[in-house]
Amino acid sequence: MSAMIENVTSAGNLTSSRSSAPISVAREAFCNAEVPKNLTLDILTTSIEKMRGARIKILSAPMLTATRVCGLWVPREKLDVILVAPTPWRLQYEQYVLHELAHMILGHDRLAGGIAGLPSDLFAELPDHVVARALARHDFRTAEEQAAEHLADLLAEAIRNSPTEPASFEQVFG
Repeated sequence: MSAMIENVTSAGNLTSSRSSAPISVAREAFCNAEVPKNLTLDILTTSIEKMRGARIKILSAPMLTATRVCGLWVPREKLDVILVAPTPWRLQYEQYVLHELAHMILGHDRLAGGIAGLPSDLFAELPDHVVARALARHDFRTAEEQAAEHLADLLAEAIRNSPTEPASFEQVFG
């Protein structure tokens, strides 16, 4: 699976979604991904770790509660940190994580920008350039955000349709 993700991120037209429709970018990335039938969040995360050469750490981040941001990816040299707002619902948690993983697949860490609306001391221990890169995605109407969300939806569907996941409601209750 890591080879499939490398195919996605190495394609130049997939990392710059400004000139393409975000849904098309997400669909093309998903199709190029050659997603296995037994996809799980753990398999996807491990594959992305191999592709990026960095461990991925997913942390609950209560400081994101009541902000406009429910998930945040902070890329570091050998560690990608994903912060997610606490939620009691597993599917919502997975969607937050899948959205941030989609940004990784699409190569959005190469974008620049900044954000307003989060506490200024939230990442006091990190260098400014790391925080700026991580927080570049503040306008959720951008092509990059739309592509990441659609790719996250496609990945979530693949996980739900995996034989390793519990049967769907319709399969259980007819």
